[in-house]
Amino acid sequence: MTIAELLRMKCEPVAIYRAPSIPEGAHIPSGHCSIPPLFLMAFRNGKTCAADREHVFCHGGVSGLGFGPIPSRQRSAWSCSVVPEEARKDMHHAGSGGQREYVDSDAALAQMSEIKDFPDLKDAIVFEPLSVAEAKGAPIEVVSLLVDPTRLSALIILAGYDKKTPGSAVKILHAHACQEIYVIPKGEGESDDPHAILGMTDLYARKFVRPEEMSFSAPYSMWKRMEANTGSSFLTMEKWEKALSASERRSENDA
Repeated sequence: MTIAELLRMKCEPVAIYRAPSIPEGAHIPSGHCSIPPLFLMAFRNGKTCAADREHVFCHGGVSGLGFGPIPSRQRSAWSCSVVPEEARKDMHHAGSGGQREYVDSDAALAQMSEIKDFPDLKDAIVFEPLSVAEAKGAPIEVVSLLVDPTRLSALIILAGYDKKTPGSAVKILHAHACQEIYVIPKGEGESDDPHAILGMTDLYARKFVRPEEMSFSAPYSMWKRMEANTGSSFLTMEKWEKALSASERRSENDA
């Protein structure tokens, strides 16, 4: 059985990959944030969605979807930080004193250093249901989905099932939601010790998802390894069935 079947997912995981151009019939973004018209449309509605550089309207999205680096990391760092009173007149978001997600720009830059910049790949990025992408032999780079805490717990355990290096198999990095969903796990896929990424910590993008939902994104090679391990893992045991059933009952009672 697939991971999605064992997790009893109502929505299929999303495959993310590059294509020479936007596929015919794909849903294309038209607004500021790329999360709803790309990732969420593919995940919740099972549609093929795609964008090229012309259809990305947010500087975070340019970086997050692999169309080049953020023009100025220093400016972005100040934007996310507490801007000192004496410096506000010269800084981006000066009037508001910054977004106050970091104590200062040095702290912001230190955290941003883990986010790999990719040069403008000059092609399209495609989001579509995993089974559709696999059936056509698409060059899948990342698999991403939204999950509740119980299913997230299972994915975190499964990600570390065969990991023989120290530390968690899942990272949490504060970044733009599209960076957490695509470029960060894409970069992890180039590592000898890849990690999955827990995302949707972007406060701006939280309004697009349910309160209990977080994103889990993994390099495709890691996802395939996880899927190959399901048959011998805890996901086939009664304890997982009981944990999932209890979680589903609580969700139904809270509805």
